Amino acid sequence: MNKILKYIGVVFVFIFITSCDEDFKNEVKDFKLNSGEADFTTYVALGNSLTAGFADGALYQSMQKQSYPAILARMMGQNSKEFKQPYMPDDVGGFSDLFQQSGGTSFYGKLKLNLVNGAPTPVPSQPQNSLENSLVNGDFHNLGVPGAKSYHLLAETYGSKQSLAAGKANPYFVRMATEENTSILRDAMKQKPSFFTLWIGNNDVLGYAMSGASGVNQAGNMDASTYATSDLSDPNLVVGAINTILQKLTSSGAKGAVANIPDVTSIPFFTTVPVKPFSVSNSAYSSQIQILNQSFESLNQFFKAVRAEERIVHFSETESSAPIIFDESLADLSTQISQALVAKGIPQAQAALLASIYGQTRQAKEGDYLILTLSSKLGQVNEERKQALMRKGLPENTATQLSITGLTNPLKDNEVLTSREVEEIKAVTSKINASISNLASNYGLALVDTHAKMNELKRGMRYNGVNYTTSFISGGAFSLDGVHLNGRGYAIVANEFANSINAKFGSNLPMVNPNNFDGTKIP
Repeated sequence: MNKILKYIGVVFVFIFITSCDEDFKNEVKDFKLNSGEADFTTYVALGNSLTAGFADGALYQSMQKQSYPAILARMMGQNSKEFKQPYMPDDVGGFSDLFQQSGGTSFYGKLKLNLVNGAPTPVPSQPQNSLENSLVNGDFHNLGVPGAKSYHLLAETYGSKQSLAAGKANPYFVRMATEENTSILRDAMKQKPSFFTLWIGNNDVLGYAMSGASGVNQAGNMDASTYATSDLSDPNLVVGAINTILQKLTSSGAKGAVANIPDVTSIPFFTTVPVKPFSVSNSAYSSQIQILNQSFESLNQFFKAVRAEERIVHFSETESSAPIIFDESLADLSTQISQALVAKGIPQAQAALLASIYGQTRQAKEGDYLILTLSSKLGQVNEERKQALMRKGLPENTATQLSITGLTNPLKDNEVLTSREVEEIKAVTSKINASISNLASNYGLALVDTHAKMNELKRGMRYNGVNYTTSFISGGAFSLDGVHLNGRGYAIVANEFANSINAKFGSNLPMVNPNNFDGTKIP
């Protein structure tokens, strides 16, 4: 191959969305609030990034003001002085010191849309403030902490500055914790809530999903201290943590609402890049199809011989094709592949290299999900991979040919969620959600079915003449990271909380118009 293939499989609809001002232009009109059986005097929200108002890959001030708890508090008749949030110091977000320490991979500023390799791609901003400059003091009612899993709400080192370097603390909680060794739940109880919302557990499955299930399924392990960020939490541990949290929150008579976990495959992070992204309408790709198929001919003959037809690589000349992916569930055939290629006259070193690349690969198929960040990489030469092959002694041209993402260079485990992994995650999600439903009933709480709501949003819904879906950018509800909502999406969630609260407690919280909140900003 002598051309770098350009990926243009994702079509973006560019629409200019007018953002609202700081007051959102949606002040709830004067009405007589009836709280029913609930008491909204002191409302406290606990959760993770979805509670904090995280969007576009960062936590920043203007979106915090449009977090679903902030909207819900306004429905309850509270203003910003009564419902206190730990605002970031600017509208960029991130932490400059931690961003540098991570090598520019974490704690960056909010994403902005730029063209990268011909594809509209979210690109991080440079953060302007360090963690130290982002510290806040006070008693806060929004205790949503980005990155928090269920058990983190109980951890007494989670907001400790001293524990941060050891990876046992979260900078988003460090910046607002009232004491060195407090917990999120303890800080919540200090507010003596009369009403609370709890939306937690998402990250117990989402971290695993976003890593392409490259973490560890911790089923049977009840020791959360051994878990990594990308691990799949044991559902019994998650439910046990949520039960402890609810038991404490309701111990003084507070009422509240608890939300379940959405389906990870309903979010744009997994649904934007099609499973067959290589289109024959792309001449840069289609002109190379015959060469690609010839290159895999010997390998395909081996797969046929060992009856591993599911691993055969073929790029269609009449319809879109799927990329090659690494699949850890496949048996490693690298030794057999190397021997078979040598028998065909291929030099041993070359045979060994090809075997190491394709020993556990196949083309993606329906039911697999490619992550959003691949949108600007598919069909492009992976320079890091190319340089690594050249260091092994390959000529530059050969190294280039073997480094084309998804075509000759298989997608990595953390870039794909296979159908088997999806089933694994859905089974855990279903078990957790069933238990959350039982806990809501046991504690007399409103159950907010965000799982059903996100699936409804995926199918499409309409507010005051505006259509909303989970489609990336054009759907209108999600931010540029493809995981978190924008202001309009958070308004939809706030309405869902309000509906559930009204149904359970006989209150009359008013609905807001999502169209009056910030959508995704397009340059």
